[in-house]
Amino acid sequence: MKHLAKFTTPATALRAFKIVYALFLLFLFGTEGVAAQNSGSPTPWAFEESFQISPSTPSQEELPKNFEYVATHRTHPREHFSKQFSPFLADHANDCTGPNAAIVPLPQHEVNTTQNSTSKNPDPSFFVCRNHMMSSMGEVAPYSNTVFWPRQEFDFKAGGTLEFDVNINEGHTQRHWWEVLISPRDQMKFAAAPQNSAVDEPYPRDRIVLDFRNNVRQIRVGTQAFAPDGWTVEERQFAKYDFAYWRELHPTDPALDDRTIRRTMRIRFEQNRIVWGIQTETGGFDEYVVDLPAGLPFDAGIVQFKTHAYTPAFSGQNFDVYTFHWDNIRFSGPVMPEYQAFHADDVVYLQRDGNRPIGDTKTVHIELPDQFAANPVLVGQMHGSLKGQPLVSINGGPFIAVNIDNAPQSNCVSGQWRDWISFRLQLNPSTLKTGRNTLRWKVGPRPSCASDSNWWDGFSVKFLHIQLDGDANSSLGSSNSLGWLVPIIDSVINSVD
Repeated sequence: MKHLAKFTTPATALRAFKIVYALFLLFLFGTEGVAAQNSGSPTPWAFEESFQISPSTPSQEELPKNFEYVATHRTHPREHFSKQFSPFLADHANDCTGPNAAIVPLPQHEVNTTQNSTSKNPDPSFFVCRNHMMSSMGEVAPYSNTVFWPRQEFDFKAGGTLEFDVNINEGHTQRHWWEVLISPRDQMKFAAAPQNSAVDEPYPRDRIVLDFRNNVRQIRVGTQAFAPDGWTVEERQFAKYDFAYWRELHPTDPALDDRTIRRTMRIRFEQNRIVWGIQTETGGFDEYVVDLPAGLPFDAGIVQFKTHAYTPAFSGQNFDVYTFHWDNIRFSGPVMPEYQAFHADDVVYLQRDGNRPIGDTKTVHIELPDQFAANPVLVGQMHGSLKGQPLVSINGGPFIAVNIDNAPQSNCVSGQWRDWISFRLQLNPSTLKTGRNTLRWKVGPRPSCASDSNWWDGFSVKFLHIQLDGDANSSLGSSNSLGWLVPIIDSVINSVD
């Protein structure tokens, strides 16, 4: 009987009852039933990240682990992974002070960017200071493109709201801007950019693009074709005579000159329109409404936050205005499970001054958890491949051709030599195993269509990873484990405490 003594107090007895009650609900209703029983005071956000950490130095370690981070630079094949990019200034000094325009020189620190960035090893252009996150990119290549996103889809089938805080200070100019790209997860692109920016990676077939270039709101929606085709709506906000620059709309807003001030962006997705509101200095919202006669092209997607640097010094000499400050990223809708990503331990470099002998190989490895049958997909970025030439063998199996999906059938080359193109290859779960998986890449035979000597043999791959559906504490856990019960039990317990 002494083992029952711990249940003699009312508090411990109640806690024991709640655990049994949670298990009963799971048996009776399943996980959805528990959520319904516990929805008396539903949280307004399906996802929220508020970066509540203040490190003593600019930190990549404190970046959210459930985000992905990609930095892509347009480089020559001979220097993809060897080029030492020139450092650039980013906001916040080495002790995270600043930015403060009253201090000369402005408190900043130098960033040395790379070509290979993942959630395990984020590029230094992403960092946390003073309870918010920075993305930054200077002029280090003819074109640089960075992107980060939470590995959870935003479901707006019944309407939804996306919010985030960001600085809107002037100085970024026409060649340095941020945008938000939303697309279905199976269409994600990691270095997509407008076609007038000399980048070969197009926007996905189905996409919503929200950009704030030159402090002007632009909303674009496209479907069923890669950009520049498929656009159904391309609307940029106009004032009476010209583009609606924020200074023209709100000339006294101190956020235009003080980058420590972040304004909330509130974007509402409705069946036939998108409403983009920006918080004003008085606390209200200035809303820009774009009608969508054809409606939204999809119901849920990954929300990517992007920084573009297209030789920004050409317009404005803005050598210290390279940082965007992000905070309070959140969206509404039903909670979608986070997908999981397991990254390769190295890049695949099978180019040498733009040409590599046929038959050359490179081996990398990816560690997988103890259960991996949840829709495995091989995902990454590829540079300079001829159709059918990039081959990969998984764990000693047959070689499989890996091609990007946006090259026209008539084209022999998968993208131009100068740019990185995303790819996605569905995998058979039986080819994978628990623990270390070996991926052997090979330069395959030159296709017959490659008659032009300018089409070089060889390719490179970065941001290589395997995506799996579900949460690490649930579908990826041991099949004999009850670890997936923990968050649900906690939810029920906390609702009564």
